[in-house]
Amino acid sequence: MPNALRTLLGGAYSLAWTVARPLLRRHKRLRDGFEQRLAPEGWAGTAGERVDIWLQAASGGEAYLVWELLRHLAALREAAGGEPLRVLTTTWTRQGLDVLQDMASRLREAHPWLSVHAAFFPLDAPGVMEKAIGQARPRVVGLLETELWPGLMLACRRKGVPFVIANGRMTEKSLRNYLRLESLAPGFWGEMPPERVCAISDTDGARFAELFGAERVETVPNIKFDRAAGASGGVVSEGLSRLLPCETHAGKTVLLASVREQEEPDILAVVQALRETGATIVIAPRHMHRVEPWQALLGAAGIAPVLRSGRERAFEPGNVVIWDTFGELGQLYQLADAVFVGGSLAPLGGQNILEPLALGRIPCTGPHLENFTWALGASEAGAADSLEALGLLRRGGNAAAVAALLREQLAMPEPAEAVRERFGAWLAPRLGGASRCARSLLDVLDSKGR
Repeated sequence: MPNALRTLLGGAYSLAWTVARPLLRRHKRLRDGFEQRLAPEGWAGTAGERVDIWLQAASGGEAYLVWELLRHLAALREAAGGEPLRVLTTTWTRQGLDVLQDMASRLREAHPWLSVHAAFFPLDAPGVMEKAIGQARPRVVGLLETELWPGLMLACRRKGVPFVIANGRMTEKSLRNYLRLESLAPGFWGEMPPERVCAISDTDGARFAELFGAERVETVPNIKFDRAAGASGGVVSEGLSRLLPCETHAGKTVLLASVREQEEPDILAVVQALRETGATIVIAPRHMHRVEPWQALLGAAGIAPVLRSGRERAFEPGNVVIWDTFGELGQLYQLADAVFVGGSLAPLGGQNILEPLALGRIPCTGPHLENFTWALGASEAGAADSLEALGLLRRGGNAAAVAALLREQLAMPEPAEAVRERFGAWLAPRLGGASRCARSLLDVLDSKGR
């Protein structure tokens, strides 16, 4: 790409961030910790030392993948003698930061030689990213899934910092947008390529190859499979008595998990259809800022909800509970007799369908599961090995169909241990992605980052 065009694009990108900053400061997700997003002194928590690996995850779901990746990084480094490793982890959201901070404290206890600092991801304005890279001085950067931020990538190129895309996924729509930029500025992506791309499928790998070249891309299993295996191997029982004193659990419970804003009218219809069952209905919004809108929505429908954070007996039969506490979904899955996983009744691609399976609950969903095509398809065993064919996933085409599926589950819930056993057998040949991504990061760190 000609230098003049490169300068023009860089200036336009920087100007766009500058103009948008007042709006971003008031954004409902970004205003929390906004000053930290400008990479002030001390943001990287390095105390003058270089970061070995900087890992970026978009939000709460990806933050859990960072946790899984770090467990494998720690195991690989420990096997090599436990050489000190300094890691910076970042995310866009408060929920993601809470996950990363919890992870950091637990990992420090298990591996004293492993230092993990969690922070908000800086705004991708070139000046801010230059400052962030200057503070952290990372030897390697790891970007989880589709975190292709030009400001960060250009700063890495200028400072000679290699980066790896781990658990890489890319939709056809995203590829079209990236190629549109490439058509305006030929060579744009080729000037800041990753050292490696660990893509979660051949299809995703082919899309990354269009941007960066096939020689940089390999296909690995999705880290979400490893995380699901970890949950399946050890049931998340911590805090169950606190969530649900046994004397209050007099009836059945339906969990509507990770519900997204765009599908709220459909979920309300599901709630209304299930009230006649007398079950406790728990609504767990994907984002905590939707708690108040849910209170208003239910109130307008003549339903008086109970908040989990209140001291009321939330699990009384017939109650509609809004779960306004983040980080307890694993416990909720174990308590529920019937489970819906959100992001699937509107065209949003679906939320994590593997977590309930790992905890012994078969998920019901709407029709939209595009984010999980890598988990829905059959393996080499053929179509009979798909989740739906094995009865480990139930999909409804609309709210009425989802409500019917949940009624069936309430009437005949399958024993959790049987679900975990079947899911574990399906999962076994799909493991290993976390270890391979961790190995790629360490290989690049050892070969180029030292």
